[in-house]
Amino acid sequence: MFSRALALTVPLFMITGCANSVPIGPTTSASMFTSASAWTIYQGSPSPAPSASWAPDTVATGTFLPFRPGATAITYDPAVVPPGATATVAVAQMPRTTEVRLEAAGLIPRRAYGAHLHTEPCTAVPDQAGPHYQHQKDPKTPSVDPSYANPRNEVWLDLSADGYGTATVSAVQAWTFPAGRSARSLILHAQQTKTAAGVAGTAGPRVACLTLPQR
Repeated sequence: MFSRALALTVPLFMITGCANSVPIGPTTSASMFTSASAWTIYQGSPSPAPSASWAPDTVATGTFLPFRPGATAITYDPAVVPPGATATVAVAQMPRTTEVRLEAAGLIPRRAYGAHLHTEPCTAVPDQAGPHYQHQKDPKTPSVDPSYANPRNEVWLDLSADGYGTATVSAVQAWTFPAGRSARSLILHAQQTKTAAGVAGTAGPRVACLTLPQR
């Protein structure tokens, strides 16, 4: 009798132990990246995920790491953009409009970032990526006039990472990049972008940079 009771108890104990050891929820952030929050049009309301037929003419992808020669993706502040975080920027130009999409992963969960396209490629020195790309260039430098430093004249891609550190955001512009004079980098900033006169377009320190190809 004792042997039979023991035989029944052992499998029950093993089942219980296995159940307690099974992880609950996603095991990797990558599994969430394909089902992150809805795409957000920066100048409008949330939009559906992009269709498979969308065909960008320029794409840049990088993994943020401390600077090294030849790097195309650099983290300047690992406490804000952890090494190993990734970003993809895609640009699609139509006859009269441009859409820029940014996907990011591995960022600090629930953290907000400023993000803009800049005029120069990334280097070891954050400021060498130049100012924001502007369709109509402000004659004054630095540009902090809301007439020029705004999301219609510049490409703003401010984002808030979700609980897994991922984000997707898009900006649609009523203009195109002139041939040979496109934006050359995406800069992530430590703060979201300000809009008031005298500080318009500013977003705190530059914390990461992704070089975009010349087009």
